[in-house]
Amino acid sequence: MNTTLGKIKSHFMNWREWELNPIVIKELRQAVRSWAVTGMLLLFLTVLFIASLAFLISQSFAVDSTMGLGGEMFSVFAVILGVASILFIPLYVGVRVAAERQENNPDLFYISTLSPARIIRGKFLCGAYVAVLFFSACMPFMAFTNLLRGVDLPTVFSILFYIFLTVCSVNMLAIFFACLPLSRPFKILIALAGFFASFWLIIPVMMFSFRMMGMGVGTMMGGHVFWIETITKIGIGALVTGLFYVLSVALISPPSVNRALPVRLYITAIWLLGGLLNLAWIWQVREPQLIGVWSVYSCVLMVLSLVVIVSNSDQLSQRVRRDIPISRFKRACSFLFFNGAAGGLVWVTMITVLTICGALLVFLNGDAWFPKSGFIFSSESTDFITSSVAGLAYAFDYALTALFIQRKFFPKRPAKLAGLLAVLLAAGWALLPSLILFFLNELNWKSIEGLQLGNVFNVFSTLRDDSERNLHLLFSGIWLVLAILVNANWFSRQVKAFRPLDNIEKPPVIVEVPPVT
Repeated sequence: MNTTLGKIKSHFMNWREWELNPIVIKELRQAVRSWAVTGMLLLFLTVLFIASLAFLISQSFAVDSTMGLGGEMFSVFAVILGVASILFIPLYVGVRVAAERQENNPDLFYISTLSPARIIRGKFLCGAYVAVLFFSACMPFMAFTNLLRGVDLPTVFSILFYIFLTVCSVNMLAIFFACLPLSRPFKILIALAGFFASFWLIIPVMMFSFRMMGMGVGTMMGGHVFWIETITKIGIGALVTGLFYVLSVALISPPSVNRALPVRLYITAIWLLGGLLNLAWIWQVREPQLIGVWSVYSCVLMVLSLVVIVSNSDQLSQRVRRDIPISRFKRACSFLFFNGAAGGLVWVTMITVLTICGALLVFLNGDAWFPKSGFIFSSESTDFITSSVAGLAYAFDYALTALFIQRKFFPKRPAKLAGLLAVLLAAGWALLPSLILFFLNELNWKSIEGLQLGNVFNVFSTLRDDSERNLHLLFSGIWLVLAILVNANWFSRQVKAFRPLDNIEKPPVIVEVPPVT
């Protein structure tokens, strides 16, 4: 275990590699020679120049001078910068990574002595440097708006900083999708979907920038609330970006290494940090119901992790077995963070149960711990928690059922089939009754919202009906017990097979005896 942690530290904490990364040099050299980057930058500068010229010409013909001309120009420049950087840079970085991820173009991922962490860091830093290039080109126009009044320099730099962090986060997201082991047509569809989905990201970013302009960042910097909110937002963004970074490194790592260790350790760390951050905000604003934000996002992350975990292979490579500790206690702890679906299921269960218990503890004791909050644990909160527990139970039902089907009936198929079966089981159980009612000409909103046992999407539509909600909880619980029982033998075999390489019988070594002379 100590050897594995040392490897993680050497891979992820060696900051000198960030400066001497050959991937950065290679990518920047190709970016400079690329007509896509050069043409987009020239088009970007042209649009900024035309926009500023149009503002100045319109102001010269205006009868009354506008005192807020600088603010209006800055708003337009921020929109142009946000659209250009959020749409183009992640698309460029993602396409570059996806092209090298193809098996017919083994540029880096298949023929390289560099570690996967260094490759992903190099791709990420290249995208950040390209973003710096675009922001540097836009900086003189932004600074010029301050001379025309209507916006102050702290607001200018703060908004640019937030947009830059958003671009870096989207770059990391694009790298993650490009690293997915999908065929080229699927990656093209993902790229198109991401391109159109970026508009839904640009709108809230621009709305947030306009709100910052209206409030004035310079006037808020003196209060501690501003800095607390800023650090919280930057911290959440950094944690989410780091999550996609760890996932991208795991995706391009060879199957013989322990991919699950850094991913599960990182998710556990951000789960703990997120809970502590949420508790700090509850203490600050005296609103215990905010614990629901952390609990909901944690449970959603665990549900997504379930699909990936049941897709893990049961066979551990010799390279992974060499890192399994000999001590039983250390081995039990390592079981949660090594490759394999069995340990991953235990890990997800522990985090899910602790999340629900922690949220219930804060809800039940919110009035006592925070007497000035005025929070009352009402029946609506109980109904929502009950529905959430039923929904989580359904998620485990789908995952364990798909795991049993794949291991029992399709043992020669790849383990990834279990994750696909889990998704198809959830979608089919939700859509099949509606399709039957449609062909029977009895489909309506009442039938859709009615009781459909086994349908996870139907759980939260029964919040106002105690009997249907309790039936969902009972049905999901019985299904979960049966799913655990049918997978008990498989789980027992996986626990027994999790032992170090030294404890496995090795073939006898034949020693050659030299002839006697």
